[in-house]
Amino acid sequence: QEHIKPPHIFRAFRCEEGGAMISSGARARTGPLRRLLVLVGLALFALRPSMNFLNLVKARIVGSSGLAGTGNHNLIVPLRPHTATSSGPRVQANADPGTAAFTFTDWATALQFLAALSPAILVEIIVLPPVQRLLTSMGVREDPDSRDYVTGSDNTIKVQRGFDFQAWEKQRQNPDRYWQILSATLGNSTMLSRLQGPLLALNIVAAAVLIYNVNLVPTGFPSLTLPALPFTLSSFVLGLLVTFRTNTSSNRYTLARNNWGDMLNVSRDLIQQAFLWTKDEEKARDFARWVPAFSLATMCHLRDPRAHDLKAELIAAAGPPETADGKGMGLTEAEINEICARPVGMNAPHYVLHRMRGKLEGLGFDLSDSRRMLMEYNITRLINDLGSCENIFATPIPLGYTKHTARFLLLWLLLLPLALEGSLGFGVVFAQQLLAFGLLGVEDLGIQIEEPFAVLPLKRICTKISLEAQIVRRNAESLGTMPLLLMTPITPMSFAAGTESQGQV
Repeated sequence: QEHIKPPHIFRAFRCEEGGAMISSGARARTGPLRRLLVLVGLALFALRPSMNFLNLVKARIVGSSGLAGTGNHNLIVPLRPHTATSSGPRVQANADPGTAAFTFTDWATALQFLAALSPAILVEIIVLPPVQRLLTSMGVREDPDSRDYVTGSDNTIKVQRGFDFQAWEKQRQNPDRYWQILSATLGNSTMLSRLQGPLLALNIVAAAVLIYNVNLVPTGFPSLTLPALPFTLSSFVLGLLVTFRTNTSSNRYTLARNNWGDMLNVSRDLIQQAFLWTKDEEKARDFARWVPAFSLATMCHLRDPRAHDLKAELIAAAGPPETADGKGMGLTEAEINEICARPVGMNAPHYVLHRMRGKLEGLGFDLSDSRRMLMEYNITRLINDLGSCENIFATPIPLGYTKHTARFLLLWLLLLPLALEGSLGFGVVFAQQLLAFGLLGVEDLGIQIEEPFAVLPLKRICTKISLEAQIVRRNAESLGTMPLLLMTPITPMSFAAGTESQGQV
């Protein structure tokens, strides 16, 4: 859970609240409001003392450089250079730095600083709870209670939805999808909530560089600029780092989805084999009740214990509760308690597979029977899928690579205003924020999907397995239970490879 949050140097600028995790997204967040008030106060009240301090430092430097005898050792540098024709109020040369009046020029500089912070202020306003509720009432933002969120993510990472025909049709709409995506940035997208801390820190740095170069450099302070060439050359390396990081996370996501797709296929296969190859329907039904329990136990094993209750999920493995009786019933209460009280050190899905393999003994197959070998091989595939998922969960992308990418990206964005301010002027603030939103967003997407089991729609897959298993258990007679006899035994390896054996049916 610490890994899916932004790097700690970003989290330093986030006002995290304590307390229990509320998965519905209804928790009131006061962090954005506090940060918004701090931004305004920083622009209006903290600017003048900072300028006076810098002026005092410069006066001391001037005095120590041999100009003390000129009587200007108390020189106060105005916030903007003044000319003889300047009609606005100005600070007297012999004024006290700590008591100088807040002049019209000072107010203009403060407002300029406030305007430079406008991107961060806009983000903070958008993520305020009242604004989010207004966007929801206007239809710009969907109801947050209609979505599931990753446990421990502070409702900033959504669990992916399974698509249907309507969802794919909406996904392909053109050009409406562009406007929908842009409008979703203000409402449905959680990216602003996750990046508001880093964007705020970067905005303050860019605004400080802008104000310094505009107001202090003309009065004699050294210029803070960097050439653009190092950023141009390093941008290729930075792009490769971020792209490789995101592609690796995407590969882990795809592998996890393939593992769960294989679990779905094998579960269907085992249920059909049990009913079509076994003459004893009750034993086949008893075996089929354990198959959906494996997928739900695996989901609980791979997710945060706070996200799911194992006993409740095993009860749900029976399928829709209104038809989970008689032939459609699932595991009994004693069997569910047996799984929950399994031996210490043996995870729940491993125990379910152990029991499923034991149930094969009651199906009446000899060890040499090819049907027994095929079912054994299918259980072995489930064991392989479980092990592959455990490897993905326990082995992240090398932490050194992840941390170095985040450090490099943050430093690159922090120093970027020093190279762009000279050519863009006030636009450096908006250019930096746009680049930061794009680059940090891509890097953060890699963080979100690196551990794929929290964001994959696993509950939907498990529900599908449970529903189909219940349908087969309740309708075994109408679906046909005449055993299928293999004329010639085949090996599991040839079956897996899809090769045709002589006499295979």
